[in-house]
Amino acid sequence: MTEKSGSRKLWFITRPQRDPTYHREALIALNAVTENFTKEWKGNRSLQKDYEAQISTDGIKLRHISKDGSGGRTWVAMLRTFGYVYLNEKGYLKLTKSGVKVLKGESVKENITKQILTLQIPNAYFLDSGFRPQYEDGFRIRPARFLLRLLCLPELEHHITKEEITYFGLSAKTDDDLQYVAGKILRFRQSAPPEREKIKADIAETYEHRQRSDSPARDFEEANGDVAHTFMMICRYTDLASYTPGTPLIIDPLKLPLVIKTLDEYDQKYPFKDPNRYATLDLLAQANGLDVNSFKVNDYNGVKPATNNLKKIHKAQRLLASYPNPSELSQEKLVSVLCEEFPEYEGRKLAAEIMQSCSSDLDDEFAKAYLMNPNNLDFEDQTGKIFEALGFEVVMRPRPNNKAATEIEILAKYDKSKCCLIDAKNYREKFSLSASLTSHMASEYIPNYDGYDGCTVNHFGYVVANKFGGVSNLDKITLLVKRLLPGREIKGTIVSGRALLGFLDYCRLNDIKMEDRCRIFLQSINNKGCETYQDILDAANCGSC
Repeated sequence: MTEKSGSRKLWFITRPQRDPTYHREALIALNAVTENFTKEWKGNRSLQKDYEAQISTDGIKLRHISKDGSGGRTWVAMLRTFGYVYLNEKGYLKLTKSGVKVLKGESVKENITKQILTLQIPNAYFLDSGFRPQYEDGFRIRPARFLLRLLCLPELEHHITKEEITYFGLSAKTDDDLQYVAGKILRFRQSAPPEREKIKADIAETYEHRQRSDSPARDFEEANGDVAHTFMMICRYTDLASYTPGTPLIIDPLKLPLVIKTLDEYDQKYPFKDPNRYATLDLLAQANGLDVNSFKVNDYNGVKPATNNLKKIHKAQRLLASYPNPSELSQEKLVSVLCEEFPEYEGRKLAAEIMQSCSSDLDDEFAKAYLMNPNNLDFEDQTGKIFEALGFEVVMRPRPNNKAATEIEILAKYDKSKCCLIDAKNYREKFSLSASLTSHMASEYIPNYDGYDGCTVNHFGYVVANKFGGVSNLDKITLLVKRLLPGREIKGTIVSGRALLGFLDYCRLNDIKMEDRCRIFLQSINNKGCETYQDILDAANCGSC
């Protein structure tokens, strides 16, 4: 893969040398200046200067106010980096769950530690178009966890220096680079001084994305040493390592079992979050910003069978892969799915264990498959599963009352006697609601299914794989249906698959109950098109409810 020109090759953290101990104070000041995050932040230089002035007054930063509020922006960038806040598409800063807890003073140390140990490259802030230069392709790493894992290696004698982090640690791209980086550090330690200088100069030439100079090694160390120092400070904050400026970052060998146990628990509870599986960057930010009481874990939402049999785990994962979130299924539904291939006693045992899991976002494989599904039938089935996860009772491809040949893909029941008709369109390029499709929905689908299983049709919609057009024809369907079913005003929507998945993600991340998910979605059906999950929330007149 061709790398992006001038792309970033090293770990970076904005506002280096800032002690995590004062993250809460920075949040408190931001909350005050934005009046509980009700003022638009993006492009608001006046507000950004006010924030800079506030944190200067509070003693969090030096008493110097920039002319354009750049100091305030960089402090907010730091808060975004650690996942306490995110910038929504309207330009407002919003708190994540961890941000809420830290601001309120609840489990502050635990939540800040969690944000440090789940900090990943890339995250939502690093992928934002305003972050420059962007990281080059291939980064997939949790920096703090990586450094702590390095310290656990006996060959490094449980210590690493700022110099070693600057020249070797900051260039690691994935968590799997551990032994490779450790080997480079060992070779560096064993080298004579002249050879060390050459190693450092070569690294500076290779990894620095900035303009070259006559003394690359010195400039490289000056530019990146503060970043290394900051990562040493945040590792120290977790109490898993010790650090005094001017000395190495160390782990007490007596604490080694505790450190390894803690890191293993984090690997299970908080796996790397793949940005490609989230519908929007703000949803990725919310997932990165879950508090210590909300987590997503591995192995069909984290619960390993008591036998710890990998074959059973993989089999259960395969059987449940078509469901957005298995832990939300009823126990009997879980049993029925698992017992397709497991004996009943084993299926019930696995189902009971899965029901105990605590998951706060969607299954990664389901999400990625849905957003890039080339199979039309699979796209329809997965769309139906999403509607089930939104609280609807779904019937796939039901036969209409009059036994007509044409069938709707999804009939979503709610309130026992009502339903919504959903036509799923897996067009790879663009779906357009044409005159013929308009006529088909108005004159066939709606009248043919009205009264199906005692349910009146109250809404209709189209879920499309990509872009869409023809939204104005939704009004025409409503008018045509009025002629066929006098006194009935049935409205519809066109929703992108990304918006639908994002809405479900949002509901999961924000603990929205099933009945409320269903209600919000129905409120959004008002003859409008929804390209993003925020469009669904806006159409439902609930903002970011």
